[in-house]
Amino acid sequence: MAMILIMEPDARLGAKMCEVLIRAGHECRAAQTISDGLNLVNKGQRLLTLLNARLPWTDSYTFLHTLEEKGWPILFITGDAANADHLRAMYQGGCDVLVSPFDGKKLVSAVNELAAVSANTLSLGSLQLDLKRREATMDGQRLTLTAQEFALLQALMQSPDAALTREQLLRTAWGYQDVGETRTVDVHIQRLRRKLGATCIETVYKLGYRLRMA
Repeated sequence: MAMILIMEPDARLGAKMCEVLIRAGHECRAAQTISDGLNLVNKGQRLLTLLNARLPWTDSYTFLHTLEEKGWPILFITGDAANADHLRAMYQGGCDVLVSPFDGKKLVSAVNELAAVSANTLSLGSLQLDLKRREATMDGQRLTLTAQEFALLQALMQSPDAALTREQLLRTAWGYQDVGETRTVDVHIQRLRRKLGATCIETVYKLGYRLRMA
């Protein structure tokens, strides 16, 4: 089951798609404008978004950038099959394109497939983690990470823009329950910075670290 946000200017069509997806076991919300969609996105719960490409692009760019920063998946809906590659190229993260007209079965299939892929993928800007294959890429280039570096990066990416303490990172990335020496976190952060870039992981004074991707 996924939480779905349908960005569809036609309220009747949006309601119909919601009905189909709810019957398939998903939770669903609908918005007719980009501003309404942003309000739902900013509430914090992870969403898989269906975005009709007919919505105004001047507003949609801001919306897409917000989703990219969160690493949330998006399914573009378009009536022009020739536009599919262009839409995919616009979004750095989990995405796909559904060409209309389509029936309920095709809609559910596209949503389920993207949800399944996204469940095994973490994305933040140009940085992606494939949790199933245990692979990391940045700007399309594979990163060479140790198992512990991968686990630490995964912990940071699961809470993007959040300041995490060294103790939290030890529990999440190392599985420690009895937290003592935290120096090992600092050592592995320095190693990640050398591989990701010095500005990608921010030191939060007297607290810990925060992952930030442009």
